[in-house]
Amino acid sequence: MVPRLTEGTELIGEYQGSGFQEPRYIVRRADGQVIQLSRLLYLLAGSLDSQRGLGQVAGVLSAELGKLVHPEQVSYLIDNRLRPVGIVATEPGTGAPGTGQAGAPAKMAMKSDPLLALKFRVGVVPERMVWRIAGLFQLMFWPAVILAMLSGFVGLDVLIIAQGGLGQVVPAALALVYQPALTLLVLALIFTAGVFHECGHVTACRYGGAKPGVMGFGLYLVWPALYSTVTDSYRLSRVGRLRTDLGGVYFNAVFILGMSLAYLYTGAPWLLVAIVALHIETATQFLPMIRLDGYYILSDLIGVPDLFSRMGPVLASMIPGRPTHPRVLELKPWVRRTITLWVVIVVPALLYWVVGLLIVVPQVLPVVWQRLVELTQAVGAATTAGHVAEATLGVIQIGLLLLPWIGSLLLLALMVRPVLMTLAHKGSARSQAGRS
Repeated sequence: MVPRLTEGTELIGEYQGSGFQEPRYIVRRADGQVIQLSRLLYLLAGSLDSQRGLGQVAGVLSAELGKLVHPEQVSYLIDNRLRPVGIVATEPGTGAPGTGQAGAPAKMAMKSDPLLALKFRVGVVPERMVWRIAGLFQLMFWPAVILAMLSGFVGLDVLIIAQGGLGQVVPAALALVYQPALTLLVLALIFTAGVFHECGHVTACRYGGAKPGVMGFGLYLVWPALYSTVTDSYRLSRVGRLRTDLGGVYFNAVFILGMSLAYLYTGAPWLLVAIVALHIETATQFLPMIRLDGYYILSDLIGVPDLFSRMGPVLASMIPGRPTHPRVLELKPWVRRTITLWVVIVVPALLYWVVGLLIVVPQVLPVVWQRLVELTQAVGAATTAGHVAEATLGVIQIGLLLLPWIGSLLLLALMVRPVLMTLAHKGSARSQAGRS
């Protein structure tokens, strides 16, 4: 008898707008991770039925593919292609992942470990609540509403600039130094805009017909970040995926529109500072060098998920005398050229950041320590004097100073851990060889 698919596995279908030479098909695993399969493996996964034997499955595949498939080949593909990625139950008739026959532990399914991904994160808003939030804002993606919002955003920007708003930004920012309560308001607005940004992603995901997951926060590289889970958008067309990618910056524009109306009505300088800060934050979202919105926009435009996984093969293919890597050959020619250009831009940028960090850290660390001491003393004095706003702002500043260093240590641990595990494995192997 042939094993069946793991309970919760969903066969979604062909990946729309693919940048690959051959069509790719996607499967959503029980834990929510999306996996790409070739047509052969996808058809095999769809043919699995605990009531069928290997010969029957081979016959189904032969009819689908138009060429003979042997039972031995079916067995090999199940054991070496489908079972390792966690979409086939461990034993015949087993539906729950992670358990085998008689409760024996199963081999863990392969999990992706994407480069520069948000690794340290905590879910805050559960799926059920996210679904309701996405439903609340769905009308924001009606074409007429999008046109009205973006027109208003551009129009108010032009109006503020025409009234000399840009010339007031620097004096307004300097004034905040002496008004900690207003600085807290600016930070609160920026945080609220970040939450609204993630609402844009999950709303666009639901609007397109996919199911968004949890929302939460974590550390991205070395900075705190909010996140939303929209992995299910892989089931959407290219337009649907791009809508999901752009949903965040669109909601940023809507938020800035509301702030611009408030600024024009009140003339409050601190609102102008928040507006400019959000414009800068929105613009940086389009950078494709790290996993911000621009990275996913580029990925969905060319139809290749996880561009960073292609970086190594592209670099290897650029070495003179080396054959083109298979993971590069499988891409369409124009997609191959686009990713190569992306790699040529991204690799020097990442190296520049890493080298700059190594040069700057020894010089910055003493200054950071001195500033932490000053802030700690200032918070103590403000608390004693009953200045709540100043004390709160000081605590936030201390947190913002500490988080990059905490994130750096966590990243260093992630990079060192595989090396240490490899060395330990080699040491253990040598020890066993010596004993034998």
